[in-house]
Amino acid sequence: MRMYAIVLALALIAAVPASAAVELVKGGKTDYSVVIAKNASLSEHWAASELKSFMQEMSGVMLPYAQDGADVPEKAILIGDSQALRSLGVNIDFKDLGDEGFTIKTVGSRIVIAGGRQRGTMYGVYEFLEMLGCKFLSDTVNKVPKRSDITLGDIDTTQKPAFEYRRIGICEAEHPILSARLRCPAKYPEAKYGGGITYFPFVHSFYSLIPRDTYWDSHPEYYSLINGERQKHPTQLCLTNPDVLEIAKKTVLEWMRDHPEAKIYSVSQNDNMSYCQCPNCQAVIKEEGSPAGLMLRFVNAIAEETEKYYPDKLIDTLAYGWTVHPPKITKPRKNVIVRLCPIECCETHPYEQCNFKANIAFLEDLKGWSKLTDKLYIWHYNTDFAHYQMPFPDYRELMDSAKLYRKNSVKGIFWQGAYNCGCSEFGELRSYLLSKISWNPDVDGEAVMKEFCDDYYGSSGKYIYEYIQLLENKVADENIHMQICDSPLNPCFSPDIIAESDKLFAKAIAVANSPEILYRVKQAYLPIKYVKLMQPILRKETDGKEAEYEKLIDEFIDECASYGITRIKEGSTIEQSREKLKKMLHDG
Repeated sequence: MRMYAIVLALALIAAVPASAAVELVKGGKTDYSVVIAKNASLSEHWAASELKSFMQEMSGVMLPYAQDGADVPEKAILIGDSQALRSLGVNIDFKDLGDEGFTIKTVGSRIVIAGGRQRGTMYGVYEFLEMLGCKFLSDTVNKVPKRSDITLGDIDTTQKPAFEYRRIGICEAEHPILSARLRCPAKYPEAKYGGGITYFPFVHSFYSLIPRDTYWDSHPEYYSLINGERQKHPTQLCLTNPDVLEIAKKTVLEWMRDHPEAKIYSVSQNDNMSYCQCPNCQAVIKEEGSPAGLMLRFVNAIAEETEKYYPDKLIDTLAYGWTVHPPKITKPRKNVIVRLCPIECCETHPYEQCNFKANIAFLEDLKGWSKLTDKLYIWHYNTDFAHYQMPFPDYRELMDSAKLYRKNSVKGIFWQGAYNCGCSEFGELRSYLLSKISWNPDVDGEAVMKEFCDDYYGSSGKYIYEYIQLLENKVADENIHMQICDSPLNPCFSPDIIAESDKLFAKAIAVANSPEILYRVKQAYLPIKYVKLMQPILRKETDGKEAEYEKLIDEFIDECASYGITRIKEGSTIEQSREKLKKMLHDG
């Protein structure tokens, strides 16, 4: 595809013919200036400041601004659509680029970086900086090469992302500046950093749609009938009740009025399996062959109403749990997004190569939904929610899944990981990898990981990468499945794997050549320490050693806290986990 075609020669001047060379920096000096439009967007201004800042850090030069206009300096970097760009007669299809696509090209001695005003131009600047060797590894760590000479050959690249919606639900990726640099907008994106596709509410909205505090006492019939009785908690809505539908329509319209910043509004089930068993609901389910048909009829009716007033807004619902299987009859309306959730899948093998029953079933659901809608999103999981600090070797699966989703015409992906814990197992690496494969699933993911390890962990990186491969090879070679609430007793964590992991981390620690690198390596070691702590406790093998294990629990929790880790499982604070682990120890 043309969007990924890159014709680029980036080298020292000796390697480039003199006629083709663009000498951006020579001997620590530059004749270049930056041109942005007089009406440039906030993100384009930010992009220009980022270019200037990183260029100064890289080469010591401070690029000045030049006035936008028809008289374009011979040596200029043109950022965004401007009068200067138009005067050069450069043909860029901004409509095709959309909000996020961009073009980078040399025009004589000038450099053009232009794309969608919302995020595209900004992403083009970050791509250009990466071409120069910069890497954005975390919210505090960047790799910026030092170069007194920067000479470019001809550049002509146009890129658009593979998915229109790309969000990484990992705490390390939610920093607004880093999310802009990774080209995956954060949860609450600021206009300065390009904004993004925003939800309100994000998910599981039935309790907000028809609040129980408001309606339960007077109208229990609005909620699920379970075993002949209306159920207050846990519950869903009675989706065939006409009053429920009318209240829901009004509520969603209020959301759209009160939260105009959002693009998508979630009409989605609560996080439980207590869907309504009343005769009317069950009749629809039988006719549709899936409860998803019951849900879609309800969602479509709301979407039909909101479209009258807000034709540019979208309604989002889930294919999750009891709604995961596509219906036989009803299709989503054109303004309805379906988010399909592979929550029961094995995450340690590429889905299409895995014999786990849930994976086989999910592939059928994916194909089915992709035939019903051209607005299919995915909610993909990439951590163990019961054990945030446990190793989770899913990297090869993630690389493959990005290709799988593109092949099935998926438009958006939310990668949910350890979103609320402060620092997760390889959170920086995982965020970096996910950003790359979300933009272009064809990128060499293994090379991305290896380069990240070398850049982020320095001389220790080769041992960190070897450790990751050790776990990945274990689950692949022995066909070991792992789900999102698995246990430290999983066969992946056998004694030989733990022993080899200890050796690799000992080597990584020994060659760490700075306090910062040592700090990062020791954080990466926490997951193996967690497995070593948890296995005896879970196996009830601590008889007579309770005091010793209490001390180990305290030491581990304290070390986690020193890294800013606030949770080691989804539903508990780190202090609650400390107490639960001690209780588990003594209740053994």
